[in-house]
Amino acid sequence: MKKGIRIDLVRLMMYILKRIWLVILCMVIAAGFMYWRGNRNHVDTYTASGTMYVNNSNPNLINYQYASSSDITSAVMLIDTYAVVVRSNRVMDRVAEQLSSKYPGIVPEFIASTVFMSPVGETGVVRVSCTTVSAQMSMDFCNAILDVAPTAIQDVVGAGNAQVIDFAPLPAAPNGRSTLRSMLFGAVAGGGLAAAALAVLFLLRQRVESSDELTDNYTPPVLSEVPRAKKQNDDPAAFLLNKSSSMEDLESYAKLRMNLFYTMVGKNCRSVMVTSAVSGEGKSTIAANLAISCAMSGKKVMLIDADMRRACQRDIFRHHDSERKGLSDVLYGGCEWREAVVSDEKGMPDVIHAGHLPPNPAELLESQTMRDLIAKLEKKYDLVILDSPPINIVSDPMTLSGLVAGALFVVRQGFTDHREIRKALVSAEMTGMNILGFVFYGEKLKQGSYYRRKQYQNYYHRYDSREQTGSREPARGKGKWN
Repeated sequence: MKKGIRIDLVRLMMYILKRIWLVILCMVIAAGFMYWRGNRNHVDTYTASGTMYVNNSNPNLINYQYASSSDITSAVMLIDTYAVVVRSNRVMDRVAEQLSSKYPGIVPEFIASTVFMSPVGETGVVRVSCTTVSAQMSMDFCNAILDVAPTAIQDVVGAGNAQVIDFAPLPAAPNGRSTLRSMLFGAVAGGGLAAAALAVLFLLRQRVESSDELTDNYTPPVLSEVPRAKKQNDDPAAFLLNKSSSMEDLESYAKLRMNLFYTMVGKNCRSVMVTSAVSGEGKSTIAANLAISCAMSGKKVMLIDADMRRACQRDIFRHHDSERKGLSDVLYGGCEWREAVVSDEKGMPDVIHAGHLPPNPAELLESQTMRDLIAKLEKKYDLVILDSPPINIVSDPMTLSGLVAGALFVVRQGFTDHREIRKALVSAEMTGMNILGFVFYGEKLKQGSYYRRKQYQNYYHRYDSREQTGSREPARGKGKWN
């Protein structure tokens, strides 16, 4: 068993792209929220701006009308000083007094809170701006400050002079809202959070979605990808393989059959068990259909339902005789194994059902009687398939592992958990169980899309001997079942 699970960035991207609708939805919701937030109780504001020039040149050079670059640099660096001066109580008191006739009750602190000063490029020009909820008020405040500020700056700095260049005009429109920028920010943030959440879910996701995950993370090979039909009712026989099954189903089991016999080359044992990590993964269906596929190919096959705790082969094959003897009866000595065999029509496997539920299934499977039974069956059959319980549920598969050539490990798409697989493989390794390979069982397989494409249907029918004979029976001699 390989260590850990590798992160595939390509699959991560595909996982997110398949759910891109969720990312887009989060982007729309986030953008809408930012729009609502930006317009909730929003009050338009107006900014009026004027400029003044502050000359910090040496008084000895003023008569020569010369201003050095160092003087301009000094003026720019003194912008913060000018701002403090303009916002000082000395200036604001004078501005408030000038505006008191038009705005009774105006206070210097409020005027100071509306003022903002900034340099205009690398020059000695200073822009004075005032922002309020009224265009007229912003203009009046700004122009009043421009009336008072030059004198105050000259008094404080004590050098050069300051003079107004442009008084503030009346703002024509309110300040632009940053709604679009907020919406874009919200959309990017919402989409990013959604993508991050999907990435976390991908990393935390433990269920197997493709056979490539088995190949990339575990040592046993994938022997076949078997399509799982959507169950129309509660009848277990609905999954049973037959000669009228689709070509896709028949070929999937044929591939499994051939790969299984290939892995058993050189082994003296003709028995194999089918198991899984937990229940509900389709191992009993795989075991039954594999037995049928082998029987269709001309092999003499015995299928044993060794899952005595949760037997289901009787329902799958619709053998409703509950009084018929089964495996437990054979192992208890209640009958000969031949009495427990159920034989259907030609081309179908022989079946030994689980029988009545015993109090000690694991002990019975570990008994010498079970060993002798397997030995006898291997002499009469080309292949003996045991439908065993899940590895992580009970110890029965570990008991059976010493009686068979190996185990087929069924993994169901979107159901089997990587953690359960690792746990099962550790148990198998500790008990010496030989895992021959995985059988990937799912409803959305890559090979299925190949067979369903219209452009391949003509080629597909050419290889179906049933279509050539005009019946659903296989052609003799060169049939598909051989």
